[in-house]
Amino acid sequence: MKTKLASILSILVGSASLVSGTSVLTGMREVDYFTLTSLIVYNTVAGMLALIAGIGLWKKKRWALQLTAVIAGAHLFVLTLVSFGYIKEGPVAIEILYAMVFRVIVWIVIVVLTGNRK
Repeated sequence: MKTKLASILSILVGSASLVSGTSVLTGMREVDYFTLTSLIVYNTVAGMLALIAGIGLWKKKRWALQLTAVIAGAHLFVLTLVSFGYIKEGPVAIEILYAMVFRVIVWIVIVVLTGNRK
């Protein structure tokens, strides 16, 4: 049951990241704060990987457990980079920092729900 919940959460968050990132990258949506194109591309790719992980979790694929750990770790690494940019008063918007904190928390929850200890 916990794995199914993790799967649904992964698919929901992945879909939101994919739609949001794609809409900004294609110019269909504009945001009123400074964005880093490389970070938007990262979040869009991470959204696609989240969808893949969610489907894999639903189908009880072993590789999906590893993918959730990779995604969580990647988000934590990117959050660290973004945080340093924010602390050094770089062009990082606070909205970006909040979004990355949200992603890290969600992926830690997903890893815990799957019992993934990697």
